[in-house]
Amino acid sequence: MRLSTRLTLAMVTLVLGTAAAGVAGYHSVEANVVPAALARLTTQARARLGILDIYLRDVRGDVLALRSIPAHDGLVRALLDGGFDSDGNTSAAKWREQIENIYVGQLVAKPAIQQLRLIGIANGGREIIRVDRNGPDNAIRVVAPGDLQSKDDRGYFREVITLPAGQVYISPIELNQEYGRLEVPHVPVLRVATMMPDATGKPFGIVIVNLDIRPIFEGIRAAMDDDAQIYIVNANGDFLLHPDNDRAFGFDLGTPHRWQDEFPALARAVSTVGSGSAVIEKSGGERIAAALVSAKMADRPRIGVIETMSYQAIMAPASNLRRSDSIAALAAVALAITMAVIVSRSLARPLRQITEAVEKFGRGEVIQLPTGSHGEIGQLAAAFQRMAINVNDKTAALRDKSELFDKTVDSLADGLLIIDAEARTVFSNATCRTLFGSDLPIGLPAYQTSHHRFRRDGVTPLPPEETPISRALRGESFDNVEIAFRRGTEPALTQLAASGRILSGAFGQMEGAVLVYRDLTTFRETERQLQQAQKMEAVGQLTGGIAHDFNNILTVIAGAVELLADGVRDRPKLAEVAGMIEEAVDRGASLTHRLLSFARKQPMQPRELDVNALMHDAGRLLRPTLGEQVEIELRLVRDLWPVMADPTLLANALLNLAVNSRDAMPSGGKLTLETANIMLDEAYAALHAEVQAGPHVMIAVSDTGTGIPAAIRDRVFEPFFTTKSLGKGTGLGLSMVYGFVKQSGGHIVIYSEEAYGTTIRIYLPRAAESCAAPTPTVEPGFVGGMETLLVVEDDAPVLRNVIINLAALGYTVHTATSATEALKLVEQGLAFDMLFTDVVLGAGMNGRQLADEVHKQRPELKVLYTSGYTENAIVHHGRLDAGIHLLTKPYRRADLARMLRLVLDAKTVAAAT
Repeated sequence: MRLSTRLTLAMVTLVLGTAAAGVAGYHSVEANVVPAALARLTTQARARLGILDIYLRDVRGDVLALRSIPAHDGLVRALLDGGFDSDGNTSAAKWREQIENIYVGQLVAKPAIQQLRLIGIANGGREIIRVDRNGPDNAIRVVAPGDLQSKDDRGYFREVITLPAGQVYISPIELNQEYGRLEVPHVPVLRVATMMPDATGKPFGIVIVNLDIRPIFEGIRAAMDDDAQIYIVNANGDFLLHPDNDRAFGFDLGTPHRWQDEFPALARAVSTVGSGSAVIEKSGGERIAAALVSAKMADRPRIGVIETMSYQAIMAPASNLRRSDSIAALAAVALAITMAVIVSRSLARPLRQITEAVEKFGRGEVIQLPTGSHGEIGQLAAAFQRMAINVNDKTAALRDKSELFDKTVDSLADGLLIIDAEARTVFSNATCRTLFGSDLPIGLPAYQTSHHRFRRDGVTPLPPEETPISRALRGESFDNVEIAFRRGTEPALTQLAASGRILSGAFGQMEGAVLVYRDLTTFRETERQLQQAQKMEAVGQLTGGIAHDFNNILTVIAGAVELLADGVRDRPKLAEVAGMIEEAVDRGASLTHRLLSFARKQPMQPRELDVNALMHDAGRLLRPTLGEQVEIELRLVRDLWPVMADPTLLANALLNLAVNSRDAMPSGGKLTLETANIMLDEAYAALHAEVQAGPHVMIAVSDTGTGIPAAIRDRVFEPFFTTKSLGKGTGLGLSMVYGFVKQSGGHIVIYSEEAYGTTIRIYLPRAAESCAAPTPTVEPGFVGGMETLLVVEDDAPVLRNVIINLAALGYTVHTATSATEALKLVEQGLAFDMLFTDVVLGAGMNGRQLADEVHKQRPELKVLYTSGYTENAIVHHGRLDAGIHLLTKPYRRADLARMLRLVLDAKTVAAAT
């Protein structure tokens, strides 16, 4: 048989065999590719459910934490007791304001929260507090009481109030409703709520979070393309997410669409188990691979994820290969009979090129095929090139999807870590790598020895068997386990909340774990600042009350000692004793003024002030006070903004700070006084609740002394706290500075390093352009009068002292011990020229309210107030109300005489003008 014939037969046989092998290979590829694709779709669906489950458990933990804040209990007590919480000595309005600030902080920190509400059972389930994002341009707002809604007709409300304390309700995902109508544009939400009991354990209301699901859905939608589709369904089969937006939430819009109708074949395949995968035909006849995975999210509502991919896309590479093999085989058979010799001569070189191209393609290199060859070899090369292009395109598309998924995971605020059963890192997102600062596998000993791990307190070491990774690899599932760690020798402590779930294989074996780490460092610092502010507020209320009672005592002592001093002028020894008592009264008055300054109850006389000028004067006055060992340097910025402040109190504050700095530099050093114009932005204000964003004047006092230990920095502003030796300090200096700054609407910060020095910075708001300094009042001299006065004082010793002093000054006196008694005298027609009343009168009306009632009958009556502690009756924001005259306790007879003439003579002057 001729070579050409044998070659032709051999070629035909080879081509036919190759074609048969291609067909068999196609079916073999189909048998392997399809199950792998179904498994991949199932894994992706399960991963999406897992991330959503962890997300919802975190929100559930947030809701339980919010329910437990003390302000909630205080508000409940106040609302059940007529608007005032006697246990916390705080009004319902104050509690409400604290809760609103906490709610606003939650919405700032967590953009996914759409609404945060406290709803009471009383008054038809009416909202008590509501903070949402429905302000202008979706700004966070606190809803006014008049706009609050009743929610007792909503199913979630009725279900939550029946829950035991501590249990959490998680609603199905649905479109949000406001005022009984669907919100437009539509907002898919998921509600997480828990019951709020009163002190007896009976249901009082609910705390509820509306979680905006749109960001989660948008992230999933971004992973779709023409071949791959993702659907999310609820327990009833309704679509929550659909490639066609018009088919989502049909049950809320009146046209329900269910996945069982769109995927009937899949519904039959999973009817008994609720999850599964199969190659099916959609209701429109398209053949697809589909996987359904459903589970209860955070043990409450059941959610399902359906992922599909077109069958054509799955089998595209194999189909192209089969087509090209068939074409090449047919061409080879047709040409083998007539072109045996030509083929025999031309076959070797192009086959070699194709072989090299296939090998390069397998290695991922750029290939060059003999597409210019004729006959079967050329067609085979062209078909292979088309297949290679198609495979490369599909690979690029899969790579793009993978990159999109990686970007989505890397954009998460929480750290995500996936490990295998041997604690080796399989995947970690950017946040996780930033948190732990290393690419080493954090579950292995090499990494654990470089990081110091602690329990929540940041001090107690965390045993290796209690680390989140160890617990997850033991098969535990846990949420929000708080730990702390420190990298190497770094001083900074990072606080985390860890959640973990195991990853199981197809047969239930553990293949690894997924862990989510949330950075709580900033949150814990904010929580610490809030607790410190609440403590300072409580101490302020206590010291203010003490100062009030002490001022009454000092007033009586001051009056009595003046009388004694008048009677013993001719007896030097007794006169000296009287002088000692007067000096003690002055020291006691100074003490109460400092306490009131810390409590922010000391009336101020603010005016527009040039701080630079005051700093120049302070610098000159401080030089002899601080001594030659202390160098004073002024760093004052030009064109400094004016502030509204009491110059005397500001000067005293600077003196206190300078003296403390001197005491911190026993061997001498440098004191720097500095000013600057500063803009405190919204970001800074968000970290410090008491700060109002805007222009401020910064005043800094710095020293090169011993510094303040970190352990006591939070306590230096507390009254009577001092590190000085006995007799060297009262512990009220910094307290007075703190109270003055807060009462002036400012902010104070301490920066200190042990052995290097301390800087204390005061930020005072810039004065408004319309502010002007008050016109100084010329007070009359020490004279008496013949007028008739009505004196109202509930403290008997103080009242007797006032009667004696007024009688000595020539006035006629009528007295009352309460507002009720005084009003009866007025109604009986008692004639008098001026009302002299204490501000704080115990139960019932205070002095300001009494004066308002008297003015209704006698509008022209002059009033002089006296008090050692005004609360907020006549002093607001640290300033006396307009037209108010106040004589501060304790006072001397001369002070009383001057103020009486100042008020009484003002009427004569007014009549003259």
